[in-house]
Amino acid sequence: MSFSLRPTTPADAVAVHAVMMSAGMDPRSSWVRTTISDVEWSLGTGGGFLALSGGRAVGCVGYRPDGFRTLTLNKLATLPVVRGQGVGAALVRAVEEQARSGGFERVLLAVSRYNLSVLPFYERLGYAVSEDRYAYAHPDSPPPVVLVKGVV
Repeated sequence: MSFSLRPTTPADAVAVHAVMMSAGMDPRSSWVRTTISDVEWSLGTGGGFLALSGGRAVGCVGYRPDGFRTLTLNKLATLPVVRGQGVGAALVRAVEEQARSGGFERVLLAVSRYNLSVLPFYERLGYAVSEDRYAYAHPDSPPPVVLVKGVV
């Protein structure tokens, strides 16, 4: 499958939200309560990328600065039909490049306790579990697993 990446704007919130809701996240996760307005706010405070195939959004990722040294990756999702085809890895690499070009030292991300099956994916990309606290954890959900990767 061929796909391309392009930067998002807050106007892409509907497409990002649609991919997120189609990704198959466990319904106990706070992610399923994410609204289009939440996505607009997140993309407006940072940025993101959409993966497109045949003009259709098949993957997404967001990011936002957290201090001067950390870029936080969020909202990584791919449609189930494109998994294993490099879309997710390309989206993560795009955020890492954004971090490098923006002068950040590391990328931090949080994995829901209801989605731990994705940990090997991030570990293959060089991320390691960290004791860092995730500032955006939903108060009604178990604390997420935080992973970090240096990008300098």
